[in-house]
Amino acid sequence: MGTKQYDSATDLITFSRASGGTALSKISYGNNSVTNGTFDTDLSGWTQNGAEWVYSNGKAALLANAIANQSLSSTNAYVKAGKTYRVRFDASTSVGTPVNTYMKVRIKSNDNGTGVMIYNQNYILTGSTEIFLSPTANGYVSFDNVVSSSFDKFIDNVSIEEVLFGQSDGTLQVFNHGNNIPRIEYDATGAVKGLLIEEARTNIAKYSEDFTQGYWKAYNAVTTTGNVAVAPDGNLTADRIAAKNATTNNGAFTDDDVPTGGCVSVFAKADTVDWLGFGQAGGCWAYFDLANGVTGNKSTTVGYTSITAYPNGWYLCQAWGITISWHRVLFSPKPTEGNGDPWSNVTNAIGDSVFLWGAQIEAGAFPSSYIPTTGATATRAMDLAEIPTSAFGYNNDKGSIAVEFKSNKPSSLDYGAFGLSDGTPYNRIIHFTSATAHRAASINSGNLDVDIGAGSRGAPSELVKFAIGFSDNNFAASLNGATAVTDTSVTIPSGLSKLALGYFYDNFQANFAAVNGHIKSIQYYPRQLTNTQLQELTT
Repeated sequence: MGTKQYDSATDLITFSRASGGTALSKISYGNNSVTNGTFDTDLSGWTQNGAEWVYSNGKAALLANAIANQSLSSTNAYVKAGKTYRVRFDASTSVGTPVNTYMKVRIKSNDNGTGVMIYNQNYILTGSTEIFLSPTANGYVSFDNVVSSSFDKFIDNVSIEEVLFGQSDGTLQVFNHGNNIPRIEYDATGAVKGLLIEEARTNIAKYSEDFTQGYWKAYNAVTTTGNVAVAPDGNLTADRIAAKNATTNNGAFTDDDVPTGGCVSVFAKADTVDWLGFGQAGGCWAYFDLANGVTGNKSTTVGYTSITAYPNGWYLCQAWGITISWHRVLFSPKPTEGNGDPWSNVTNAIGDSVFLWGAQIEAGAFPSSYIPTTGATATRAMDLAEIPTSAFGYNNDKGSIAVEFKSNKPSSLDYGAFGLSDGTPYNRIIHFTSATAHRAASINSGNLDVDIGAGSRGAPSELVKFAIGFSDNNFAASLNGATAVTDTSVTIPSGLSKLALGYFYDNFQANFAAVNGHIKSIQYYPRQLTNTQLQELTT
C-alpha cells in the first residue's frame, strides 16, 4: 500500500474538543494574508456588499444609517478549517466610541460577503482589537454591520495571520487553542511535553484574569491595579494586588466556594514580596515561594501543593486534595512564609505586592489546565484524539504498540494511555490502570479475553514507557524496561478501526477514563515484536 507521509502528528490525528483549551505552547505567526488592510488610497482587495461601505481618509467607512448586514469582505484573506488565525484591526466611529456599538466579524464561504456563514461574532468598537479564529470550514473574512446607527463606523489596519504552533522560533506562552485544535504543550525550558489530553472541567472563578472586578473583594485593605504586567499569555493583562495597611490580613478573595476535594490554582509572580498565601476562613491554607519556585507550609486540610515554572518569572501555584469545603478563597501577598493561615498570620508592610493572573477554582481530585473566564463560569470539554487504523496500515492479525506518557491522576482514579477499538467498549486492545498497576487487556465481543498486570503504578506525573505485542494466543506487555508479562490464551478482536490517544473508549466511565496528562510519543508496528524488543522499547 506504500508509505503514507504527513507534515505533522496533528495532520494524522482526528481531533475534537467542543471548546477552547489552554496550554503552554510555542506560538509564531505566518504572513499577513490581507491585501490593502491599511486602506491607504482606496478599498482595492475588498468586496463591498452594499453601497454604505466607502473609502474615507485612509479608512474603510460604514456610513451612518446603513442597514444591518452590509459587509466588507477581503478577497485575499482565505482561512481554512482546522487552523487558527489571529485577526487584528482598529475600529472607531465619527462620535468616538459609543457604548454597545458593535461590528460583526464573520467568515463566509464566498468573498462577496454572501454564502454559508462559518463564523459570526460581535466585537465592540473599542480601538485596537485582537481576536483568534478557528474556523470549522474554509471561507473569507468580512466585517458586517450589526444595526443601523446615526454615525459613521471605521475599520483600519486589518491583518490576518495563521497561528503557527511548535516552530523553533516560536514564543512560549499560555495560548487558548480554539475549538477542535489539539494542544502540544511545552515546559518553561522549551522542551516538548507532548499531546495534552484532559477530561472536561469547569472553572468556577468567574473573573479569572481581572482582579479589579467587584467579584474579587478586598480583605482588610488591598489595592488592586489592573493590567500592569505582561501575563503568561503574552498580553498586558496581569494585575497587582498590594497591601494597603500594615496588618496581618491583606488579600483579594471571592465568596465562591471550593468544593470538598477540589482544587485552587493561580499564576503568580513576585513583585515587592516573594511569597503568596492561599487561604480560607477556617484554617485551610498553603504557601508558595515565588523567588525560588518551591512550595512552603500547608495545613493538614490541603492534600497537595505544587508550583510550576513558566516563562518570565511566572509560576503556576496549585493546591488540591482539600478535605473541607473551602469558603472565601483568599490570595494574599506575604513578606515571609508565615506559620499558619494567611488570613491571620504574617504582618504586611504597606505596598507588599505580587502579580496575579489566571485564577481557577474547580471540582476534581487533581488540578487541570487553565480555563479563562470573563464574568461567568466556563467549561473546557474533553479532548478526543484518535488515528484511524486506515491511516497507518493496520495489520488485523498481529501488531505492537509502544507509548511514552505522563498522567497527573492519583492512584484512586483509573485511566488509559491508548485503546485500539471499533469505537465501542466491546472490541478493544488497551492500556489501562488499576489502583496499583499498569495493565494490558483485550476485550472481544464484550468479553474480557485477557487482562495482565505489567508492573506497579508509580506516583502521579511519573514518566511511563509501556509496550504491548499481540496476536492470537500470544499477548505480552512490558513496563519501563521490565521483563514482558505474557498470556497465551487470547483471540485478537477484529474490526478495530481507531487508535485512541490518552483514553480507551470505556463508555462506562465518565470522560472515557482520560489520561489527564501528556502523550509524548506513540509507535505502532504491523507485526508482533519479540518480548525482548518490547522490553528494549520501554527502557
